[in-house]
Amino acid sequence: MIGDVLLDTPLVRALYHEGFEVHYLMGRVPSEILARNPHVSRLFRREDYRFFELLKRVRENRYHALFDFMHNLWSMTLTAFSGADIRAAITKDDAIFPYNFKIAPPYEEKPYSVFHRLEFLRALGMDPEGFSVDLEFPVPEDVLRAMEGRLREAGWERGEFLVAVHADPKSPVRNWPLDRFLRVSEMLVDEFEARVLFIWTPDKKGMLEMALASVKTENVSLAPPTETLHHLGALLRQVDLFFGVDSGPRHIAISQGTPTFAIFTHASPAGWTPPDDPKHGYISKGLPCQPCGKPRCPLGTYECLKALSAEEVYGRLREFIKRVFKK
Repeated sequence: MIGDVLLDTPLVRALYHEGFEVHYLMGRVPSEILARNPHVSRLFRREDYRFFELLKRVRENRYHALFDFMHNLWSMTLTAFSGADIRAAITKDDAIFPYNFKIAPPYEEKPYSVFHRLEFLRALGMDPEGFSVDLEFPVPEDVLRAMEGRLREAGWERGEFLVAVHADPKSPVRNWPLDRFLRVSEMLVDEFEARVLFIWTPDKKGMLEMALASVKTENVSLAPPTETLHHLGALLRQVDLFFGVDSGPRHIAISQGTPTFAIFTHASPAGWTPPDDPKHGYISKGLPCQPCGKPRCPLGTYECLKALSAEEVYGRLREFIKRVFKK
């Protein structure tokens, strides 16, 4: 959800600059992504309302347009009774109820997901061509300063090659083995004298600490705490490189202008990577079953994960670093 909300920000910005007032409904956790976005007038958090209370609020606002990014039973019901003049969604179904405008993205010509979201502008009679696809996540200056202080307390010095690693995906199909992440991290230290920081959440901190105990260098450690998404954004703005699975933290890194290198399994790299931007690289095994687009392996083998060795990933990552950072 965090990544999805970030990928919506170019559309939000385009709507704002074209004179529209933008309200956004989402879950509590990703709401922080838009909390300081200057182009959003009002946020609704789903957890703050019962369904019929929320529906009442929506109807009272008399929206000209409602864009449904979820396209599930809950969102479809809200859309159906919203009273909005324009009700749009991306759907491949022939029957488009409760929508009266069907979005048909140019998947082949423009695979990047942001382009698909900008297609919603057509529902308002606008041409989506020419709008920026830059992701937007403003991080407060005081949070940036606080994170720099935490990095210094952790021993970081300016000039060090600082790498943030995200090895904790929510989906099993992205769960590249932790021991391989550790091996790649050691190779980064050996060749580039990198300082590698593993991003963590409280529920996974103990597991990561146990795994890191086996690493033979002090240059691989836990990252400073990132108790909010703004703190995570602050960390990812100050590192030189993000390395990990394709996930919300990667999109946050992209929004902060930080180069990224991602491991892709079930998803299409072209769909989730900014086009024509050499700062963002990836590796995918390229099996016939990829990309399947499923949260779990339909074959039950997870070969797209197992077949990627630490050495293969590092080889591609090494090429990327040498090209982007001229090392």
